[in-house]
Amino acid sequence: MRAEIFTPGDGPAPDGWDAFVRDRRACVLWEEDLLEAAGRGNRRPLFAGLVRDAGEPVAAFCGRLGVRPLAQRFRPPGRAAVPGWFQVHLPNSFSAGRLYAPGLGTAGRRAATRAFERAVRRRLGPRCLGILHLDVESPDLAHLDGPLRLKRATASNAVLHNGWESMDAYFAELPRGRRRRLSALHERIGADPDLVVDVAVPTIDPVHASRLDQLTRMKHTSRPGGVVPLLPSYFERLNRSSGASYFVHRDKSSGRPVSFDLVLDVPGGWVTTVTGSAGGRDLYLDLYLREISRMIDTGVPAVELGPGMRQLKESFGATAVARHAVAVPF
Repeated sequence: MRAEIFTPGDGPAPDGWDAFVRDRRACVLWEEDLLEAAGRGNRRPLFAGLVRDAGEPVAAFCGRLGVRPLAQRFRPPGRAAVPGWFQVHLPNSFSAGRLYAPGLGTAGRRAATRAFERAVRRRLGPRCLGILHLDVESPDLAHLDGPLRLKRATASNAVLHNGWESMDAYFAELPRGRRRRLSALHERIGADPDLVVDVAVPTIDPVHASRLDQLTRMKHTSRPGGVVPLLPSYFERLNRSSGASYFVHRDKSSGRPVSFDLVLDVPGGWVTTVTGSAGGRDLYLDLYLREISRMIDTGVPAVELGPGMRQLKESFGATAVARHAVAVPF
């Protein structure tokens, strides 16, 4: 097997890239134009790789070289960036940066992964200290783990499985105190005369979405000045893509979004990812309820809510799925 490494936006993707990821029914963030948009303005270099066996695509990978932003920004001209680990992860998501052809067994997946790792090492040279596979669930350990590879548990993924016929049935299964609070919140925000609630809409105002995303991430980091915004062009491309939708609270008078959540179609249902809010905590909680209501109405099997805030997400009925990181030192 051989892997072809490329930088999205710096020349075309290998032949067959988009066809391969679409055939896997992967979320839209895997497509070439979204990867290119994700790399714009970011200090961490983005790379992707397509692995072929006898000329046929069998696996795709993507991730970033995790260099220190300050060291990269202020390094002398022409000097190599500070070395870092290549982190295999799908940008702007909670999803793994690995896709395999459905007929590829454990041995084939292991061979494809090793081919990608060798290609990254050749491409990045001494800048790359090793590969860090993120978002590894237990079944994936069979082809990612091995001798001289370091495994560590990371934050689990919260998944909410659809098992209700209506929102009334969903609320009825919650503990009494939680049921009262969430049902009252859901009703109150839905009746707020100053807000418009948009459910699963295909587009959002790109400029305001970019701002809300940046403000939200700045709240959750110790270095808010280092948060690189998702450019409006990223949301413009999402607005033209199928398989992506938004749950949004808008100010009624101006029409501007005040909170939103991006939801992506995947084979198992939905994954939530980029989010933003200039409102209070209640709007964030209401977005979960709008997604659950839509999931029930449309029969979506499950929604992945991502890692972090485990107790909060479990209070909505989500279950934890263990995840690991596997490090491959060079």
